[in-house]
Amino acid sequence: MPTEDQEEKRALTPGGNRKKRILAINVLIRRKKADLAHDPPDEHLHWSDDSQMPRRNSIAVLFACALLASCRPQSSDKPLFQRGYLWQRDWTPAVAAAVTDADRQMDGVVALGTEIQWNSVKPYPVRANLSWETLKRLKKAVALALRIDPYSGPFAEHDLAASTIVNEATRLIQEAQAHQLELSELQLDFDCPQKKLEGYKIWVHLVRAAIRPLKLVLTTLPTWLDEPDFPDLIGQSDEYVLQVHSIPTGHQTGREVLCDPARARTWVIKAGRLGRPFEVALPTYRCTAGYDPFGKLLGVAMDGVAPLFPPGTRLLEFDSDADALARLVNDWRAARPEQLKGLIWYRLPVSTDRQNWCWPTMIAVTEGRIPVHRLEVSRQGDNPVDLSMANNGEADVPVNCTVTVTWKKGILIASDALPGWKLRAAPGRVFFSWNSSHGLRLPPGSKIDIGWLRYDRNLPLTLQVSESWPAIQ
Repeated sequence: MPTEDQEEKRALTPGGNRKKRILAINVLIRRKKADLAHDPPDEHLHWSDDSQMPRRNSIAVLFACALLASCRPQSSDKPLFQRGYLWQRDWTPAVAAAVTDADRQMDGVVALGTEIQWNSVKPYPVRANLSWETLKRLKKAVALALRIDPYSGPFAEHDLAASTIVNEATRLIQEAQAHQLELSELQLDFDCPQKKLEGYKIWVHLVRAAIRPLKLVLTTLPTWLDEPDFPDLIGQSDEYVLQVHSIPTGHQTGREVLCDPARARTWVIKAGRLGRPFEVALPTYRCTAGYDPFGKLLGVAMDGVAPLFPPGTRLLEFDSDADALARLVNDWRAARPEQLKGLIWYRLPVSTDRQNWCWPTMIAVTEGRIPVHRLEVSRQGDNPVDLSMANNGEADVPVNCTVTVTWKKGILIASDALPGWKLRAAPGRVFFSWNSSHGLRLPPGSKIDIGWLRYDRNLPLTLQVSESWPAIQ
């Protein structure tokens, strides 16, 4: 039976089991009430009326409030450590340039070192051809990731799967040391089935022992947060990354973003209650997912070779909402659970990627700013007139846009829209509309030609761009 001093220590000590702390607080409240009931009144105090008399219950309530406040997760407004994840295994010049850019724009880089794929249950490592010289030149933190493709077991301590994972982890560290590169950590990235975390702990324990004293960081999923094995799993690592973006694997109900900010906020609050330091992984990419008629995920098309989907496949495009994520970052920069140390952006902008943010978008969002949206139309020539549109802002979003050209005098003799656009004409105006259900993708700093117009004379024109198709009166 705990003594009163032990109960009070348990109640006032941060961390630990929250339910036990609250139970201890309730015990203390009852004891304080009993103590107050037996305290003799202070004969040296005189009250002018009953309304000013101290309320013993009020003292107990204040004591309870102070204790309960100590149970709440502490909030932090310290700077958020922000890094970028490099997913490419082939280090082209564009990839090396992106890593160099990240060293100026971000707080560090996490580069994929090895991806372990499976032939049935037999593992085989696919290694990235890392540019060690590029990594050595970086001034910010460098981490390597060991990615493990989906695997449902069995998990054992002395089988081929476990030995392959441990060997690849140690090989990456040894290669870094051989090239005089100091790593900040090794990330173990495995989307373990949530009911198999007990088995996954075997691998984590082995890797932890093999790479010590280097920091070990686990990539985790929100569905793991309520699993009984999760606290012990993250307890075997130094930190963990909570990945709050995903491609849905089941029937769709219209959600077309990779990260739902409301759910991300909920998950982060829940993770903060576990008392372990963590980072949050946020998306920057977009993709097309294919689903069969029953809603089952068949595959995902990103940069690279797209899968061949069978007839009847339903295609959905998923995107990373930069505006919503900027608001999320701004909120977390102001206040967040103390355990949330930073953000990792999946993925680092590479100039050859077509399904990822560009640097202007990334920089704005990491600063907690909504990217500037600025599409501008320009003309070249007097007659005929060539029209083009440029993205002079920071936003990289699909735009279902319409360009309107109006004039007061003169006659339109001829006109045409370039591929991808359609043209509609009315007296004194024409409309050019992007002819695609997916919207126009125009990265910041880029430009696209629209079409041309010929009049019976040189005319002043009014050019306007909007995201809707105006009705012709």
